[in-house]
Amino acid sequence: MARPRLIVSDLDGTFLAPDGSIPSLNVEAVRRAAGLGVGFVAATGRPTRWLDVLAELGTAQPLVIAANGAVLWDQAAHVVVEAIGIEVGLLSSVLETLRNAIPGLTFGVETPDGFACEPACPAARRGAAELALSEAGLMRISGPVVKLLGFHPGFEAGPLADAAEQVVGGLVTVTHSAREGRYGLVEISAPGVSKASALQRLCARLGVAAEQVAVFGDMPNDADMLAWAGLPHVVANAHPALLAAGFPVVGSNADAGVGLAIHALLQ
Repeated sequence: MARPRLIVSDLDGTFLAPDGSIPSLNVEAVRRAAGLGVGFVAATGRPTRWLDVLAELGTAQPLVIAANGAVLWDQAAHVVVEAIGIEVGLLSSVLETLRNAIPGLTFGVETPDGFACEPACPAARRGAAELALSEAGLMRISGPVVKLLGFHPGFEAGPLADAAEQVVGGLVTVTHSAREGRYGLVEISAPGVSKASALQRLCARLGVAAEQVAVFGDMPNDADMLAWAGLPHVVANAHPALLAAGFPVVGSNADAGVGLAIHALLQ
């Protein structure tokens, strides 16, 4: 098998250990790849403010696909290279449609620089800025809204995303990446925006073909990216839907499965 030119990995549940740290084997693998001229890009649903965990990798991974593909972030320079927001009129319409279709939803909005949510949103209890998400409130937000988050105590993430997809899926991109917890969490991006779309644009800029890209993931928001890449892999602890999709399976994130697989790819 030819050595890939680019390695791309999701973070939580994939590249990161269960405690949120980077296993030393994964660090060694990324640095070895860099030494061989093979790039590494993290592709995550995380916002830019939650990417300090990557500091341990140094300059081996300057570019990060963040916010499910809505943001391309330069971790070395700490600047936003690209941000694709949801147009305010569309966002307002989606909010109204979801409120009517799924009573009990509360919402938060992610920008490249921060997060704000409705007072009743679970995230408000963690100190997030509170904002009434009316159209007027949305107009006051500084910067593009790169992700809309919907929270519901009566749903798990998968069923909540399915319900949202039924009513707004033709207008925006709907996905989820949360494990089971105290509430369901659905993630919504601008139409056509995903980790896969961001990766395709980045590869076009770098002159890297799909068959030269190795991808690692664990959750439904990784599915399109895995399907696009020539060398897709899911970790053993991945969501059942991904494990059933037929992608090659590597070791779990608890066992540094991504690092082991990268070393094998570099042979």
